[in-house]
Amino acid sequence: MTLVKVARQGEIGENTGKEINVNGTRIALYYASGKYYAMEALCRHQDKPIAPGKVDGEVVECPWHSWHYNIRTGELLDYLSGVKMTTYKVDVKGGDIYVDV
Repeated sequence: MTLVKVARQGEIGENTGKEINVNGTRIALYYASGKYYAMEALCRHQDKPIAPGKVDGEVVECPWHSWHYNIRTGELLDYLSGVKMTTYKVDVKGGDIYVDV
């Protein structure tokens, strides 16, 4: 895995997400409760972008069909068991945000 700079602190507001593209991989980067989280950018339901979804604590709600995922673990919290999105480690160094991809 490689750390890739994807943003600067302050670019993503509290309880919001932003879709980023890292070498062709679509990733949703979130800032919630003073921490950054990163996971796959497309909801498993119908491959719609999940980054613009409503964030409440460690949970994001897909804006298309209201599926709920834990942004720390990637786990789907409703509808189906065993569904999990890929998550990525996030590091903050000197005001820069890095994702390990």
